[in-house]
Amino acid sequence: MRVERRQLIGVFLVTLATLNLEIVLTRIFSVMMRYHFAFLSISLALIGSAVSGAVLYFLPRLSEPQNARRWIGRLALLLAVSVPLTFLLYLHIPLRIDQLREGLPAVQVLWLALICLDLTVPFFLSGLIVSLTLSAWSGSAGRVYWADLSGAAAGCLVSVMSLEALGGAGALLSAGALAAISALVLAWSGRLKQIVAPLVVLAALVVVIWGNAAQGLILISTEMSGLEEAPRVYERWNTHSMVTVYEVAGYPWFWSVSPSSWDQVVEKEIWLGHAMLLIDAIAGTPIQEFHSDFREVGFLNYDLTSVVYRLAESPTTLVIGPGGGRDVLAALAAGAPHVTAVEVNPAVVEAVRGPYGDFSGHLYDRADVSVFVADARGFVARSTERYDVIQASLIDTWAAGGSGAFALSENSLYTAEAFSTYYDHLTDDGMLSVSRWYIPENPAEMLRLASTAMAGWSSAGVDDPREHVIVVTQEKPYSLVGWLGTAIFTRAPVTAEQVAALEEQAQLLDFIILYAPGLGVDTKVGEFIQAEDQSAAISAYPLDVSPATDDRPFFFNVFRFSDLLDPPTQSQEDYGRETILFLACVLAITVLMAAFLILVPLGLAARRRGLARPPRWLLVFFGALGAGFMLVEMPTIQRLSVYLGRPVYSLAVVLFSLLLFSSLGGLYSQRRLEATSPRMRGVFALLVGLIVAQAVCAPWILTATTGWVLGARLAVAVALLAPLGLLMGMPFPTVMRWAGTELPGVVGWLWGVNGVTSVLGSTLAMALGIHVGLRAVLLAAAALYGLAGLVLVTRARRAQGIQQV
Repeated sequence: MRVERRQLIGVFLVTLATLNLEIVLTRIFSVMMRYHFAFLSISLALIGSAVSGAVLYFLPRLSEPQNARRWIGRLALLLAVSVPLTFLLYLHIPLRIDQLREGLPAVQVLWLALICLDLTVPFFLSGLIVSLTLSAWSGSAGRVYWADLSGAAAGCLVSVMSLEALGGAGALLSAGALAAISALVLAWSGRLKQIVAPLVVLAALVVVIWGNAAQGLILISTEMSGLEEAPRVYERWNTHSMVTVYEVAGYPWFWSVSPSSWDQVVEKEIWLGHAMLLIDAIAGTPIQEFHSDFREVGFLNYDLTSVVYRLAESPTTLVIGPGGGRDVLAALAAGAPHVTAVEVNPAVVEAVRGPYGDFSGHLYDRADVSVFVADARGFVARSTERYDVIQASLIDTWAAGGSGAFALSENSLYTAEAFSTYYDHLTDDGMLSVSRWYIPENPAEMLRLASTAMAGWSSAGVDDPREHVIVVTQEKPYSLVGWLGTAIFTRAPVTAEQVAALEEQAQLLDFIILYAPGLGVDTKVGEFIQAEDQSAAISAYPLDVSPATDDRPFFFNVFRFSDLLDPPTQSQEDYGRETILFLACVLAITVLMAAFLILVPLGLAARRRGLARPPRWLLVFFGALGAGFMLVEMPTIQRLSVYLGRPVYSLAVVLFSLLLFSSLGGLYSQRRLEATSPRMRGVFALLVGLIVAQAVCAPWILTATTGWVLGARLAVAVALLAPLGLLMGMPFPTVMRWAGTELPGVVGWLWGVNGVTSVLGSTLAMALGIHVGLRAVLLAAAALYGLAGLVLVTRARRAQGIQQV
């Protein structure tokens, strides 16, 4: 029996709603549980889908077409209802992230596990609809697979629009509305009473979304996260983040101020206020009050982040990540004739220009300021300008970007290749100023900054990068946020005159020089930079302070999994320890969920109830496909993030392209491929070769075309992804169709195993990316697809041998 058109449309709408929900949850998790958990929604989606396979295996009668036809409509209605209900329950689970980071207390871990179970429900229902359709009409597996993946591809684009238009909670509820529409399609068979319930649910969700009542739900996040906040006066959601601005504080904001400057501010009673802008409720940037009189903001030049302007006269300046505009204002106050500011998040620029335009003195609309909404790394690479000063002060990714669903705190601004690009865009006497956190007892982040920048300077042709480095700090009592350090990297070697001028300024400002060429500094930073054998110094340090690269862009994660058990580093709460801790915790929870909800029930069912059990080779085959797909997805998103200019473009283009072309591959396989045909050998051979080629050659292609306009770069990205997605989409439906015919009843098991290994693959991709690099992740994916192909070819040869006998 062939699958009906309305069932394909229903599956399309269900997976569209599911991907919309999945991506929106990455944004909500980043706000409510920190960026570390942004990727959790992917794991929950995969687990829920896999559990559906186990349930279907327990209830084989559901797969009979007449039963499946009724149940997929009912399940779509349940999906629509489950979206708001599970979200409400999630908001009332008292998880405290601030307590969770303190050694993972059992109560908080249990609350986290309950959140995982709760939010798995919609994905379970969605997966059951798809797996039930695949099982009931396995002969049309290619068409069902096409509807599944093409709907998911459309969901990637819908999530972008829903977040922009409806905000976090509204976008999430829109997934429920889309599921209600799918229930209408699946339930309709000519009688009006069959669609009454879906219509009621759809109308209720539309009323809530349209009335903006949903947005109030997100306010519970403050209580849930344990934050104490001032009243919000502005809020804006987009695909990058949630941007909030709070009531104006009547005092100036300092990152790390000179004690002498602080005394001057107090004595002169200069109390210009600031409004704090937060990205995803944690990454802060102040909007400084300004009335076009630079004398009122002269105190900005006494901040540690502005020390570079003590060494540069009237510098043309590029500010990376200006946020609320404080660094732009500091550069102008120091005499910069023109400032170019590059901010990746349009909502931040909108806040400064719009509701805070008067408060900020219309800073971003001044003639001597040019503001660009773009990824700074790509902007600099494509620019033909050179600058006297390039400044990046505390540019963090505490808030997950568009790619945060698949990664931790990656940041392409802090890689050796990025620093090489900065070097190329400095004038002959130009300087790069980077301010980062500095802890005297364990300056791991400052050491990694130094090693990364020196590696970039070396690749740019500098013989001895140690002659191009200055590092300055200021003690904590005069900082609002903690210890900071500012590192200055010069294009020309630092001169004796510059060192003398720096010493004079440091004495005037009560700053501390950690390193400068020719000075006999006795600090951990100075000893590290001065080391003759840089590799030995990196290896000797207890944390990972090796240079971050585009292949390993996890600058902030100096902790490794092995460091969690290392007593010398256990006491350090900074530098990504909590990230690895949270990742290990989520990995443990998801693995246990996968084992107890999927693998154990499947095994017990086969043993005690005498249900059909798939052969091991088939389990290995679908397991390798699940893990392999995820190991291709994650590094591809990472690589394209820099190339396309914004993380959101990378996420949308990669997911949309891979899912869309995989769906076309599934449609092609419906008529042209058989599981045991020689053509399948060619598919796997081409696929493995293409993945290896992507790992080796794609970086070169992206580098060669990075200066092209956005439209051309989008075309290049799609061209790289299209053949990959097309081939990746062929094996799954082809062998699933064969299994449904030859081994009735095992489709649920295969679906479940594929989901379990996808969960493990998503986490494995992150762990491998941090420890061995993105290229290694792709090569591991090629090995898994090679294993799947080998298993299938071996099985086909055995089958042919049996037939010949």
